[in-house]
Order: sequence, then C-alpha cells, then structure tokens
Amino acid sequence: MRAWICALLLLGFSVYVPGQTPDQQQDRLERGTFYVDGIAYQYASARNVTVVAAAHSVINRKFVAVKVRVYNAGQHSVTVRPENVQVEDAVAGHALAAVPATELANKMRHAYNMARYGVGSANGNDSDAPITSDMVMNPQFLEMMRAMAARASGRSGADTLLYTDTPGALDSPGDATITECDQVCRLRLREAKATDALALLQHQTSPDSVEQYALRANTIPPRANVGGVLYFPLGKLAETAAPDGSKRKARAVRVKVPVEGESFEFVLAVE
Repeated sequence: MRAWICALLLLGFSVYVPGQTPDQQQDRLERGTFYVDGIAYQYASARNVTVVAAAHSVINRKFVAVKVRVYNAGQHSVTVRPENVQVEDAVAGHALAAVPATELANKMRHAYNMARYGVGSANGNDSDAPITSDMVMNPQFLEMMRAMAARASGRSGADTLLYTDTPGALDSPGDATITECDQVCRLRLREAKATDALALLQHQTSPDSVEQYALRANTIPPRANVGGVLYFPLGKLAETAAPDGSKRKARAVRVKVPVEGESFEFVLAVE
C-alpha cells in the first residue's frame, strides 16, 4: 500500500510540474556566432530546424536590414511567413513595424530619394559593374568564365561544359571542403557563397535589389533552406551607450522567428 501511495504522489507531482519557460526553451537550443565580411551572424538549432539571423544598417544608413535564413532538416515541409517574424527595439522594448520591400523600392525610384538613399543604379542593372579582385580569386567564378569563353568560341567539347550565373552551383556534393565542415563552417559557407544581401545593400543599392532580397512567405521542403531580408527605419531605434564603454552609441534589435511551434530568439547589435 505504501508503494502505491508513493507512486501516486510521484505521478501527481509530474502532472503539475509547469512546462518550460521561454528562457528555458532558448537555453536548450544549440547556439553560435560566425562572421561574413565583418558582419556577425547568429544561429540557433533545434532538432529539425536551424535559423540564422543578422542585422546591419543599409541604404545610406536610413534603414536596418534584418536577415533571416531557415534550414529544414526534418522529414516534412515547413512554412515561414515574414509577418510571423517579430522584431522589436532591444533598447526601448517596443515592437517595430517592417517597411514592405515593394513600398521601399517605389520610394527609392523617386528622383528626390535617389540621392537621399544612395541609390547606385536607377534601373537596378549592375551588369556593367567592374570585375573585382574577390571575383578573380573565386575558383567558381573562374570556372564559370572559362566555360562561357569556351562555349562562345565554339571549341570542341564546349557544349558539354557546365556554366551558370548562380554562384556556388558548381559545387560537388562530394567536395571534401563541404563534407569535412562542422555546422558553423557549413552555415558560414552558405552565407558567403553568394553576394551577401547585407553587404550589397550597404553600398551599391538599387530598388530592384531591395525587392530581390526581401523575405517572402515560403514552404521549405526537407533538406532545403530559404532566406531573405526585412527592412525597418533606422531612426525608429533607440540608442544606448556602447557595451565597450566608448562614447559611441549603440542600437540593437530582438528578433523572434517562429517555426513549427519552436521560437528562435536573437539579440542582434546594429552596426
């Protein structure tokens, strides 16, 4: 009888134990940080989903771009909607309203705003941009250029050569640099593989690029990922003293990305 009473007490205790708090849920996520061209990226991983996030001032420092990428490692498709991503001022503690990419791009197309926002190309055509040293040092870029030259010159065997304008598309699944990477390495390679939206939007900005890099609603199949950018007015963010004790001011945003019942939360400094 005593054993039954003890069992019932234990059962009752387990029923009334409260569930995990949001802070405890965040603590159990695997987390880390990596850098791409000086921009800090944070990631958080649950069992089947990994979310990567970063933030930086863009478009002549008029806006802050919050970049989010979601990886689906599960067996079922997951859906990500930009309206479900919550972003708030981490200093003032109030929610921020995103500026739709189409609306922002249309404003940038007005003649008055072109200089104000530092628009690099009114029509968004960057085809005449110079070839940089970074491009020349990229073996994927060199392989693509050789294949295109061979196709154009009509050399024998040129028809069988593969070339593409999508950076990274020539990677082989069996590449040793990919298979030997840990998770941080793989996440960084993915962000560094193509032109980074945060880096691009800091410099040569066009209305078309603002729309192109926007985060859109997407259903992500297994073993795939989707990423994009949300835009917020930089002037709406409160400032505080920098953590390093310097006289400069600092801004930060808190980003919450819900995916499949899991909430991934980040606090990102805005440079």
